[in-house]
Amino acid sequence: MAVNVSNIVVGEAVVKTGNSNVSMTNADFDALTDVGATSGGVEISWEPDMVDIEIDQYGDAAKVIQSRVKVMVKTTLAESTLNNLALAWSYDRADNGQDIIADNDGANTKTFLFGSQSVYPREYALQIRGNAPGASATVARARKFNTKRAVSFTSSMISMKRAEAAMFEIQFRILPVTEDTNYEYGKIIDATA
Repeated sequence: MAVNVSNIVVGEAVVKTGNSNVSMTNADFDALTDVGATSGGVEISWEPDMVDIEIDQYGDAAKVIQSRVKVMVKTTLAESTLNNLALAWSYDRADNGQDIIADNDGANTKTFLFGSQSVYPREYALQIRGNAPGASATVARARKFNTKRAVSFTSSMISMKRAEAAMFEIQFRILPVTEDTNYEYGKIIDATA
């Protein structure tokens, strides 16, 4: 078996977010807002739910079908800004947007306004950018995961502890865009040169 060590990918990733827009281009994804440092890496998972179609003659599955799939992105936001908390809790994370207001509670303040939410969670666009095969200390090659519809999908909390950094765990459920035939969940793009 031939081994190509340049195909072994290591290194951290940059996570960018913005408002969901089903007509986004690659340039639009590159212009999203960086959430800053992460801890523990970033995971993108494909989670199929398989069903056995059993028949009497086999006493086992004659076929296996995929009944549904979940695509998830998981990370921990290491920069405990109000903007990142708003993202984790499915609010508008933009400065002076709907939920993050400057000088709302006096001069030189930033306030995160959170209250009851609609049954429809806020949708974000995401870009995860890391190293691609062939990247090295002297060669820059990027792998980008771009998705147009992501929903913050898990519980998250603020913690303030004496000897630990405050971080926000976050999981996004990736939703399909029906107009994007054959790439409804997004694209993974590797630079090859």
